[in-house]
Amino acid sequence: MIDMRSISLSLMVYFLGLLAVALGVASVIGYETSKQTLESKQNATAQLIEAQYTERCRAEETRLDDDLLAQAQTLARVAQFQSDWGRLRHHELNALGMLAVATAPNAYLLAPSWVGQGVHGQFIFDLNRKNLVEITFDGREVLEQVSRYYFQIDSVWGASKRSASLGEHFFPVDADAFTAEQGSPWKSADYDMDQIGLLRRVTLKTSAPITYLLPARHGPRDRTHDDRPPQSRELQPRSTIFVQCAASTDDRDLALASLKDRRDGDLSALDAETNVSLARLRDRLLLTGGVAFLFAVAGCFGLVRLGLSPLRRLSDAVSRVSEKDFRLQVDQRRMPGELQPITRRLIETLEMLKRAFAREKQATADISHELRTPLAALLTTTEMALRKPRSAEDYQELLRDCRLSAQRMTQVVERLLTLARLDAGVDRLRPTAIDAAELAEQCAALVRPLAEARGLTLTVHRNGSAPLTADPDKLREVLTSLLHNAIEYNRPNGAIDLTVARENGRLDVEVKDTGVGIGQEAKAHLFERFYRADPSRGGDGLHAGLGLSIAKGYVDLMGGDLAVESVEGQGSTFRLRLPAHGAVV
Repeated sequence: MIDMRSISLSLMVYFLGLLAVALGVASVIGYETSKQTLESKQNATAQLIEAQYTERCRAEETRLDDDLLAQAQTLARVAQFQSDWGRLRHHELNALGMLAVATAPNAYLLAPSWVGQGVHGQFIFDLNRKNLVEITFDGREVLEQVSRYYFQIDSVWGASKRSASLGEHFFPVDADAFTAEQGSPWKSADYDMDQIGLLRRVTLKTSAPITYLLPARHGPRDRTHDDRPPQSRELQPRSTIFVQCAASTDDRDLALASLKDRRDGDLSALDAETNVSLARLRDRLLLTGGVAFLFAVAGCFGLVRLGLSPLRRLSDAVSRVSEKDFRLQVDQRRMPGELQPITRRLIETLEMLKRAFAREKQATADISHELRTPLAALLTTTEMALRKPRSAEDYQELLRDCRLSAQRMTQVVERLLTLARLDAGVDRLRPTAIDAAELAEQCAALVRPLAEARGLTLTVHRNGSAPLTADPDKLREVLTSLLHNAIEYNRPNGAIDLTVARENGRLDVEVKDTGVGIGQEAKAHLFERFYRADPSRGGDGLHAGLGLSIAKGYVDLMGGDLAVESVEGQGSTFRLRLPAHGAVV
């Protein structure tokens, strides 16, 4: 600690040093907080850039696949499958078939079926399938449209058509890849073809009708003209085909490379922007802290001169203290370091005096309140006795009521005298060698009738004797008060457990009940005089709010500790511990 010769210098050094530390800590905290915020924002923006890059790459790949799929669908739509009937005539085959059927044993059964089959039955379908020899396109503009693509069309009946750009190369057909479970009729994948390079290929599975030439009934018929009725055209056979369309991935790869460069550029720009923001923040914090410190130095001289004035103000404040106003009207925060302990001690002393006067006033009010009820009962009973002549039995009953009221007042007065002796420090211990376990049994036997009258079960738990040197009367008063409290605030048909044990030369007594429990606010005032956790209970001699206060005073006098644990609605547990020096070993 620096030895200062004057209060002014001390205040200046301490104030400026504290201010410098506070500004430094605030600047560091502000910078780190802002840095974390900027880094979080940078990470979120970087994730957004990555997500946009991924989405654009997916869109670029999807665009190429959609383009290839559209071309494949166009090829499938305009492709034509034709059968060669130049070597075979329908009527001739049909006549030969009928001759063969005629020589059969069941000719009369087979001939109608052969004739009914006609030119549109399964027979003509099989001939088309076995003689499918050519795939053509309807219009040359289609070939011009797909000239920059590689394509190949394959039929399950053996026909195939490839683009000239494939040359001698061909695409393999994986028909097993199109299963009913997969659902989609087209597939896309990259395909590396020798001497051509990496291609993006789309394979479309579909079906196309087969165009065939029907025999002329009344003369020759054009191969492409079909004047069959609608129901006949619906029976035209169809062939499952695989249309494969591919294109070079150079354009796509260039687009993907451009997107990657754009992403890298955005990330670099984001990083640079964050670094610039942090640099600006550091400069602003340094500038703000420096300016604030300079202003503090400039104002420090006036503050020090102002800080020496509390001596006069303290004297004036002390002169204004009276029995009606114990406040020390001075701002303690503006006192110099040399006067702060004196100021604090003066305030504490005045506060203790204020509490002492308040306790005296409150004690007077509490005593008046506790004695008012029995006094009122005594006066009422006396007035009733004096209103008219009564029989001897009536006078005896009234006198018994008066005696009961007097007993209640006597109990209150005795407890007040006990508290007065404890406060004055004149109450003395009379230590005697006793068995604490046996004393607990006696206290339980004393209050057991009251517990049984309320339907409560009182159980004493002990493990042999518990020898102790203590004041038996005060210990009995403590245990009885705790048991009465457990009975009063218990539930119907509840239980009370009194446990006495000695451990490590220390006496432990525990009173546990299954009552209503004690709230957190009530626990803070539980051992105060005239305090009752349940204000609705009357202020009779046993429940005037003095029992626990006296018990706490006796325990403190014996050097022990009395504590309570409670859960509202589940019960309370009072624990009494007497020090080791009081036990007989």
